[in-house]
Amino acid sequence: MRYLIVIVGLLAPCLLTAPAGAGMEGHGGVVNAVAFSPDGRLAASGSWDNSVAVWDLATGAPRFFLAGHALSVNDVAFSPDGTLVASASWDMTVRLFAPATGVLVRTFAGHREAVYSVAFSPDGARLLTASWDYTAKLWDVANGDATTTLAGHTANVMAARFSPDGDRVLTASYDGTLRLWDASTGVALIILSGHENSVNDAAFLPDGGRALSASTDKSVRLWDLATGRELARLDGHAAFVTCLAVAPDGTSALSGDGDGVLILWDLATGTPLRLLAGTDRPIWGVAISPDGRTALSGGSDRLVRHWDLATGREIDP
Repeated sequence: MRYLIVIVGLLAPCLLTAPAGAGMEGHGGVVNAVAFSPDGRLAASGSWDNSVAVWDLATGAPRFFLAGHALSVNDVAFSPDGTLVASASWDMTVRLFAPATGVLVRTFAGHREAVYSVAFSPDGARLLTASWDYTAKLWDVANGDATTTLAGHTANVMAARFSPDGDRVLTASYDGTLRLWDASTGVALIILSGHENSVNDAAFLPDGGRALSASTDKSVRLWDLATGRELARLDGHAAFVTCLAVAPDGTSALSGDGDGVLILWDLATGTPLRLLAGTDRPIWGVAISPDGRTALSGGSDRLVRHWDLATGREIDP
């Protein structure tokens, strides 16, 4: 097994970039999640204030604050065609909104505990949710029906993601494992073990054969999904790693942690390309734009921040 270990504290003086700017304001609570629209012009965010915000990234101004959830919004996702936004909440539901109008389209109910993540299938026909009821579920977007329940984790499921072809699902759990599933049958294909604590987020690489995971054990890990083998361990965070996103070309990834540190990783070498000076408060959500040039972050400072990944500087509207 190959381990790529980086001590960020020693590299910080040369990698740390300019301090963060003011960020996009409007939420009245912690920002848990952020997402780009498919064209990169809009952003969505979910917050402890129970709302979903849709932002115009050209101006940094909110278009809507979408109400309806009874409790905190834990995750948000745009549909592949950009016509819908899905939001997952502590209130055990998922809601679909139209970002152009702010109109509620549909509510999905069926989980027995908080819904912690949501994702659309590549064709936009299915939703995938992860819940603290220890399961993940697949849903039909058109009628709101739950079609498949993925059961097997022994603790909260923190994240669930579709493979690039939509045929498989990857889940990350508080039980310290990841599981790969057949999206059609709901059968578990492989269990990925190695983290020493909760696995908080996961993402496929574009090749579909590898994935990244982020953990409370302060590491980001790269996995071979055919064998379940750990390919690399990216150590550099000094606090629990809460979230991650992979660039569309698969060459880099961004992770955020409980100290407010964002690390942009070179996935070929496992070394940091850049540290982003976000905040001294936890980062809970990150996203990379469809063109791979910018990123979003959200955290306990209640702000949505928009970053230029080439310079590490926050983008002013």
